[in-house]
Amino acid sequence: MNKARVSLFFLTVWLMAAPAYAGSFSFNRASAEKMVRDCAEEGVTLPMETAHAIVKARAERRFLRLDDLTDIPGMTDQLLKELDPIEEENDLVFNPNALPGMKSY
Repeated sequence: MNKARVSLFFLTVWLMAAPAYAGSFSFNRASAEKMVRDCAEEGVTLPMETAHAIVKARAERRFLRLDDLTDIPGMTDQLLKELDPIEEENDLVFNPNALPGMKSY
């Protein structure tokens, strides 16, 4: 198999997988604006003040577990439940595909 065909195959696979990660973000790397926007796209209301508090807190520590978000100002039990973060390889990620009751298309 030539390189062009292999490259085309992997590009196609990547493009098909991309929508699955649309709206996902790392609590350790995303800007406050991205967090708020991506949550809103999935029907989760993340207040901008809380997103800014996440950005401020991660300057001193890394978020690795769900419990790491519990002391963020503005983070309620209900909001944490709606965010439903996923622990992934030394990171904490918002993944809309993991949301319970996710709307089906």
